Amino acid sequence: MRKCFFSLLIIVSLPALAAGQYFGKNSVQYTNFDWRYIQSEHFDIYFYTNGDRIAEFVADIAESSYQELRNDFRYDLTDRITIIIYKGHNDFEQTNVALSTPEESVGGFTEIFKNRVVIPFEGNYEQLRHVVHHELTHAVMFQMLYGAGVQSIIMGMMRLQLPLWLVEGLAEYESLRWDTESDMYIRDAALNGYLPSIDRMYGFMWYKGGQHILYYLAEKYGPQKIGEILGKIKITKSLERGLKHAIGINSKELSERWHKYVKKQYWPDIANRQEPEDFAKKLTDHLKTKNFVNTSPALSPKGDKIAYLSNKSDYFDIYLMSAIDGKSLGCLVKGQRTMNLEELHWLKPGISWSPDEKYIAFAAKKGPDDVLHILNVKKRKIVKTFNLGLNGLFSPTWSPHGDEIAFCGVLNGQSDIYILNLNTGKSRKITNDIFSDIQPACL
Repeated sequence: MRKCFFSLLIIVSLPALAAGQYFGKNSVQYTNFDWRYIQSEHFDIYFYTNGDRIAEFVADIAESSYQELRNDFRYDLTDRITIIIYKGHNDFEQTNVALSTPEESVGGFTEIFKNRVVIPFEGNYEQLRHVVHHELTHAVMFQMLYGAGVQSIIMGMMRLQLPLWLVEGLAEYESLRWDTESDMYIRDAALNGYLPSIDRMYGFMWYKGGQHILYYLAEKYGPQKIGEILGKIKITKSLERGLKHAIGINSKELSERWHKYVKKQYWPDIANRQEPEDFAKKLTDHLKTKNFVNTSPALSPKGDKIAYLSNKSDYFDIYLMSAIDGKSLGCLVKGQRTMNLEELHWLKPGISWSPDEKYIAFAAKKGPDDVLHILNVKKRKIVKTFNLGLNGLFSPTWSPHGDEIAFCGVLNGQSDIYILNLNTGKSRKITNDIFSDIQPACL
């Protein structure tokens, strides 16, 4: 499941807004962007060289998203909203709109004092649609509740502070309503006993738990109730009073009723449910290693070893283990410590073995670009690095003959499949369309 966080830049005294995962790093400026903009009825969309296609798409999506929000919230914008578009996440990480560098998990953010939304294109137009709608929900909601202008916003926030389950949950609900990935997340939480009460939500649960609460309210009272709740919160300057006026209960009672709804919805699944351990052998245990991510397993051609991505060192590294008994065979790559391994794309991972098992291929961020690394497994050393001038590079896969590697490449608002010839170092594009071409597999 892709866990992509969105961030609200409001005031630095709100520590709860660390969901965007900022660590106080300064943004490094590699590129001088040649900015230009287009205007729609309600938005100014800024883009740079070869970003006009993305900007036009965003303008269309922004207007259609706003019409939905306008109907749901019963509110008309009083001030134009600026949307800043980057052609890739690496460019996005150079932004000077944020106080710190947006981490890999940040899919966009809203800076409400200047009414700005900042978003990267990451190769998937459906994802872009989701992020645009998500961030505009923030922008429209905060303008509705706090008004426009710095003084009005500060005064409004002093009177009313909203919990993040509502802020982020509303943005997810408005942009997705209810979807398969969200359903899987809440189902897992319900069946494995980690679904928190409303007042104890944190991290990604702000997004998906909040989304499900609003979905529950819409199912029980009708979709129009969401806008009514926001309106009552605006009038009463209180979440508790707003809920009481709109649905007759406070947040504690809402939490209890929501938990009961979740149990009725998901607990019957237990009867016919198989746990992974019932049909497979578990080789990693995040509870023992006290980490969050063990992902992108790549089985060696002989089937006796697995290379995988993990953050059990508190950094994202590539490890090797036995496929027979899960015994650790050490660390192959130490990521996030040097410039050529700034990020290992844990949200879009991909590790591939060469047919002779001597090498693995993986993508990483190096400075302003994504590169493809070739690692000698025995020596645990990167022996070749290919910089192909793309806005993004993901999911490499080695050909059976060993002389080529296919991968997903993003360039100028388009995601395509490429093939790299390892002998010549040159790549060629296999697809050429606006569709999201991802995760190639060489057969």
